[in-house]
Amino acid sequence: MAQIEQLPDLAAIRPFLPLLGHAEFTLYDGNKPEHSRWLITKIDRLFYCGAQFFGAVGEQGEPIGIISVLIEPRPADLCGGWQSAEITQLAVAPERQKQGIGSQLLLQLEAALRGQQVYCVYLSTYPADFDVIAFYGKNGFMPTGIVPDVYGPGLEGKLYLRKVLANQ
Repeated sequence: MAQIEQLPDLAAIRPFLPLLGHAEFTLYDGNKPEHSRWLITKIDRLFYCGAQFFGAVGEQGEPIGIISVLIEPRPADLCGGWQSAEITQLAVAPERQKQGIGSQLLLQLEAALRGQQVYCVYLSTYPADFDVIAFYGKNGFMPTGIVPDVYGPGLEGKLYLRKVLANQ
């Protein structure tokens, strides 16, 4: 069982950067300054917009998983007081995958979101990443739409999935 805690700032996220980078692009190389700058800028933007990060550490304190979420806050008199949230990143160390770490991160995140009047949580992934789609399906996420060739002509698009957290 992993220990999961909220990561309050970039300093706390730094040990998780290789996991995040690889989850974003398999060709990510943390030794390349342009790759590191890109990832840190992305994380800084998420923090600026109010993202929350949760990290999972193993028995020796090593980073084994991370998840981030961006809640879309709305005034209480709009949308019945409900919020929505987007999972922006989820990464688990390759050697720790298929051990329940990703599911633990999702459960921790969902518990935190339920306390914030979040109706549903959604995310996007690559439509051809069948293992990832199956993982989210196992955790209660359902496909809701696809946007083709977002990254350019002939390239994959985005598949959107969501999970309703609250009873109406």
